[in-house]
Order: sequence, then C-alpha cells, then structure tokens
Amino acid sequence: MNTAQRMLPYARQYVIIAIHEILEHDGVPYKKTDSSTVVFHGNKGIFSISVSEQVKGTQLFVTMEQANAALSQAGSQRAINAVTRQISDYIENETVMAKYSPKRIFKSLIIRLRKWRKYYE
Repeated sequence: MNTAQRMLPYARQYVIIAIHEILEHDGVPYKKTDSSTVVFHGNKGIFSISVSEQVKGTQLFVTMEQANAALSQAGSQRAINAVTRQISDYIENETVMAKYSPKRIFKSLIIRLRKWRKYYE
C-alpha cells in the first residue's frame, strides 16, 4: 500500500471541498467513509484520500488501497503522486483566480485611479 502526503496551507474544509469538486468534475464515483476520508475507483486502482487539520494547515494523505494488476510499484507511486499534485494544483489555481477576480481587479483599479487623481490635482 503506497501513500503520499502533502501539507497544504489551507483550511481543512477548503481542501475537502476541492477534493469533491475534482472528483465530481471528472465524473469519478466516490464514497465518503467519514468526514475526512473519500474512497474512489480510478483506472489505476482504488484510492483513499484523507485530510487532517494541523497547526499550519491541512495534511493531505493519498493512499492506493488496491493497485491495478498490470501496474508496477513505480507506476502506482506515480499515480498517487499525480492525484496528490492534482488536488494541490487545483487549490492553488482557485486561490490565484480568486485573487485576480474581475471584482477585485476593478476595486484595485478604482483605488489606483483615486491615488493618481490626488497626485495630479
């Protein structure tokens, strides 16, 4: 049984929502075993994703509970790393997009225009 773990600097609930959004977007059927664990069947095997809240963020654990028979040890580790990376990339992309949302950009533009106006008056 292979496992990958990654510390994410986000709240536990945000990580859980991201996991569910990724699985639903990809059309992958999954099952919640408890409030912090999700199990799903991928083409490489059966995966378990769990999270635990830590002092500095959320610890993400991705475990391959059962590998596809044709998958090597290195292949299963690559699959686990890919799932882990997909979750962390999704959260980082969502955070960046929220930072540069049109509403936020417009607000910062207005603030800059007001500063420039005061400067040139």
